[in-house]
Amino acid sequence: MNTPAVSTSSSALVDVILPAYNGSQVIRKALDSALDQQVPLHVIVVDDGSNDDTAAIARSYGSSVTVITQANRGVSGARNTGIAASRAPYVALLDQDDIWKPGKILRQLELLEAHPDVGLVFTDMTLLRTDGTIVEDGFLLTTPPYAVLQRVALGKEAFLLPETLAQAVVRFNFISPSTVLLRRPVIQEVGGFDEAFRLCDDAECWMRLLNRWRGIAIEECLVLSLVWEGNASLQAEKLTMERIRIGEKVVARPEIYPVGAVEYFRKERPVSYYRLGIGALHAGDIRAARKHLLASLRDRFRLTTALALAATMLPGSLRRALLRLKRAAGVRWAMPVE
Repeated sequence: MNTPAVSTSSSALVDVILPAYNGSQVIRKALDSALDQQVPLHVIVVDDGSNDDTAAIARSYGSSVTVITQANRGVSGARNTGIAASRAPYVALLDQDDIWKPGKILRQLELLEAHPDVGLVFTDMTLLRTDGTIVEDGFLLTTPPYAVLQRVALGKEAFLLPETLAQAVVRFNFISPSTVLLRRPVIQEVGGFDEAFRLCDDAECWMRLLNRWRGIAIEECLVLSLVWEGNASLQAEKLTMERIRIGEKVVARPEIYPVGAVEYFRKERPVSYYRLGIGALHAGDIRAARKHLLASLRDRFRLTTALALAATMLPGSLRRALLRLKRAAGVRWAMPVE
């Protein structure tokens, strides 16, 4: 879809892309935090098929906010619509339930302008429950794939990251969209977000982008992000299935991804199916457990996987008794990728 350019201020250095879906309860705080930044910017709210007054709230901010409405395409589709409409040299992403701290965009903008080989700057973030209690006050330095990177200090908690950042993101995505400031030509050059993915679209995009461009991290929590309660096991299953699908795309188009990505996803695939199988086994869905465990064994034989598959063949009472004994003994089904 060709999205027409929005009418934005010619002086705007940054276009803020804010995807929204039924966000009337939270979007004001996100918009206020964006408009309080100390740089010339314009906000593009993409209402992704809301049935509440999200769009009306955004329009109430006047000319500093442009609202685009569309049928629901998911957050990746909403981001793509906003990026296509953008004309500022830099693009910042902001989710409807996240809040920027004052000065975030200015610090990132200064870093991008000082380092022309860098395509994006991201920050750490604080995770909050809806009641305001802190779940996690920053996670970059406690995330192993990030923590082991050789970082060059730039001052004010900013670090130029090595080219191996791309490989680190393949293993685990520690770059949250609301923390990112990008050069607009960079995100357009790689084709934006793949709308085939609904949960890991950001991770897949960063893999392609960082295959061409360097990154800078600010190891300070400059974003507040709400963590919504939900069905954690179901969400984990969906995330795992999407990682498998991303792996299939990486294998099909290795040239657009970092070196080593194909090999990593080939190792991850049987582990992913194994984890899905174990989850189904504990949930009592024996048919799904067998399906996933067999898929894992087809990719790679592991004795642990074979034993788990054998457990699905046992009578239900015996299988449940063995699972209780396993939990009591503290035995885990854990299987690392590498």
